[in-house]
Amino acid sequence: MLTPQQARQRLRRVSSLTINEASNLDSLLTDLLSEGCHFLCVDQITVWLINDIDSAEYLHCVASSCEIDVQTIPNLDIAQHPDYFERMFKGETIMANHQLQSTHNDQSDNVANTILDTVIFHNGKAQGVISCKTKSPHWWSNEDIVYAESLADSCSRRLMALETLKLQNKLSELVFVDALTGLKNRRYFNERVQSAKNSQYRMQTPLSLIMIDLDHFKHINDEFGHKAGDIVLSQFARTCQNQLRLEDCLCRYGGEEFIIILPYTGEQQASQLAERLRVTIENMVIQHEQRIIKLTASFGVAEMALEHSIEDTIKKADVAVYKAKNVGRNCVITL
Repeated sequence: MLTPQQARQRLRRVSSLTINEASNLDSLLTDLLSEGCHFLCVDQITVWLINDIDSAEYLHCVASSCEIDVQTIPNLDIAQHPDYFERMFKGETIMANHQLQSTHNDQSDNVANTILDTVIFHNGKAQGVISCKTKSPHWWSNEDIVYAESLADSCSRRLMALETLKLQNKLSELVFVDALTGLKNRRYFNERVQSAKNSQYRMQTPLSLIMIDLDHFKHINDEFGHKAGDIVLSQFARTCQNQLRLEDCLCRYGGEEFIIILPYTGEQQASQLAERLRVTIENMVIQHEQRIIKLTASFGVAEMALEHSIEDTIKKADVAVYKAKNVGRNCVITL
């Protein structure tokens, strides 16, 4: 049997475990709620969050220690329980013995409960509650209350950690994404192509690059305007992306230049793909202000042999594009 201090120490240790951004709130908090049930000897612990921290209308259940679908549990409306919400906003710990019969009941539970609710805070404001519930009369000791408040704080830290992780991942994503086209940018390309080269060494598989340069793009900007040029770039990116495999990586290399990393792809396959893309782009119909914009592109294909460096292969693909431009554009050159 754990002492209260040992139980809180164990809770702190569990709450420090690494979280996964892909986790839903129920799975994110399950281990903490299980710890709470074990120490407090209650039937169920649920986590309830308000719909809007600055303009609360209701609490909704987001996690439970029991294997139930939390989405089936009815919301708790502020209009029906104004006193309860007032105490929650004040940060009070709420205890009840067979008094809140309609509060925090799931659909299979129509009996009165003994409840201990502690507030979850976010930036100093009440974000929700941890509700500990048992169907039998129960006297909540001071140690129970202290532990429940620690449990609420642990859940709060998990929720804040998840929010921080999502923000960090979003910022990291923005660093590697071209805002206009939604494609990965040159910085991402530099990292991804190195990873592809490392895989090539390990697996002894082919690797190719396709460099693409849009033909007469300056003319499009001059004749139709820069807004039209942005539309052309965005539609080009979507059209090409739809032609690629999941493992392929199309990046905006700069301006009207793009580059594709093709793992497990030799020169012949890369050239065939480039030709399909060339035909698809030539057949694109881009409308802007009731005018039709036609587009073509020049392609340079280069296979990255095991003994070739990344820089040499990029240069090789760039030279191939330059040759495609010189022979009349709208074609594929392989070197």
